Amino acid sequence: MSASFGEPRRPPGTRAAARRTSQRVARGSLWRTVVIAALVALWPAVGTALQAGFTGPGERPLVVGSVPSIPTPSPTVSPTADAAPTPQPAIPVSVLSDSHAYFAASWWRQTVEANAIEGVSMGAFASQPGAVADTIASGLDEAAAAAQNGYVLVQAGTNDLLAGSSPARAASDIQSLWAGVRDRGSTPIAVLVPPSSEVGAEVIELNLLLAGAARADGIAILDVYTPVAEAGGGWQAGTSDDGKHANIEGATRQANEVLAQLPGILAGRLGQLTPVP
Repeated sequence: MSASFGEPRRPPGTRAAARRTSQRVARGSLWRTVVIAALVALWPAVGTALQAGFTGPGERPLVVGSVPSIPTPSPTVSPTADAAPTPQPAIPVSVLSDSHAYFAASWWRQTVEANAIEGVSMGAFASQPGAVADTIASGLDEAAAAAQNGYVLVQAGTNDLLAGSSPARAASDIQSLWAGVRDRGSTPIAVLVPPSSEVGAEVIELNLLLAGAARADGIAILDVYTPVAEAGGGWQAGTSDDGKHANIEGATRQANEVLAQLPGILAGRLGQLTPVP
């Protein structure tokens, strides 16, 4: 047997196994290189696919590699109800009068006192049965104070005429009542004198004087005379039981005129619906 120098020779079976192992290692290295290269090449597409998988319809798309930006939701605007109209304060109205406003079914009680006029509140009820204008003046403070710078309905004159006063004198005394209301910070409204079966002609003259003076002074006129008066200044049939005061029928006619006229007067429209006779 000859001697051999160098690495001893491995048996044939050992050499074949070594070659196969080396080939597997080489192939493994090659595949790793191919896979890595493919991943590098395909990474943008993979990123896009991942993005598409997490972006639903209507959502804001993300930019690969950026910090996700969440859209700020728009503030929800709740529909607001129409603003309720600001309630207007009621206009206080007082009455300064004789018995024509006093009795239970009077034009005053059926309207202002009954709260039958929208936007109007009752002030003072300064009504004195049987009183003349000079006596009625004692209620000026009460009527004006309760009106709170509003309005005072002034009605007088019947008892003045029945007591013998002339229409001119009665008109002057009633004008003094208007001035007293104004002096106390309220606004007078001239209420015409109702008919009379005793002094009808004088009532007509007095009302003409009052209407002229009121127009000259810029004072509104509330006409409760016309709806119940006949041509001579007396009461229409069925509107008075005693010839001096309205009955239920007469007072209701007068009240209807107050309901028709007073809102316009308070709105600044002076005058009355029908001419003063």
